[in-house]
Amino acid sequence: MLLGCRTFLVFATLTLPVWAQSKVEFEVASVKQLDKSLDAKQQDLSFLGTGGKPFKIVGTRVTLTGTFKVFMTAAYGVKDYQLAGLPSWAGTLRFTMTAEAPGDQQPTQEQVQAMLQSLLVDRFQLKIHRDSKEMPVYHLLQVKQVGTFKNAAATEPFSWKLSQEPGGMLRSKATGESISDFVQLVGVSSDRPVIDKTGITGPIDYDILIYQKEGMTPDDVSHAIIDAVKDQLGLKMEAARDRVDMIVIDHVESLSAN
Repeated sequence: MLLGCRTFLVFATLTLPVWAQSKVEFEVASVKQLDKSLDAKQQDLSFLGTGGKPFKIVGTRVTLTGTFKVFMTAAYGVKDYQLAGLPSWAGTLRFTMTAEAPGDQQPTQEQVQAMLQSLLVDRFQLKIHRDSKEMPVYHLLQVKQVGTFKNAAATEPFSWKLSQEPGGMLRSKATGESISDFVQLVGVSSDRPVIDKTGITGPIDYDILIYQKEGMTPDDVSHAIIDAVKDQLGLKMEAARDRVDMIVIDHVESLSAN
């Protein structure tokens, strides 16, 4: 019986995929800091249109551009509110990564995540630990069906456009947007994290008008956006407390320090 177990273990080891046998790293990778940074008050909307797939993968070539915060959310599959201990430059300095995955087969998003985690340790001297905390959130619920918020065709390409309308109205119209991207976009204007409880799984179309007049403060604009989402899209933001998984940064260095 013991011999049979040993034979099975040897066979299992020999048949494990390459990804599982060694440390998951890019074959080669370049990370460069871009000259143009984001303003501290500027919202990074680069996640729009990614549908939870932040990496551009063509064959074995992988690219990603964004702030360090974007790199962290991409590497660990989390939202920015799940990150603690970020340095002051995490949301302003922008970087671009170009890398080659090992082997001949195109890697999955999940495999690239693991490779980026290794790269962040190597290039930014990143050290983290995992935790969880209870925090105030909003649960986003769909309470009624309306024509301005509906399921999109599976083949419909993503688009998002802001346009000025008469009467001081700003029109926000999207097609083929993932529900995860939409919830994250709503969270940009919210005073607490927004967690998806709509039950929607596929892409969506929506069309809303947001009242904006001269002299409105950023808080006024945020309130107007949230009001439009609730009043025009048949959605509800329900205040709640929820336990959220966290990535806590214990140590990180800027790229220029390496």
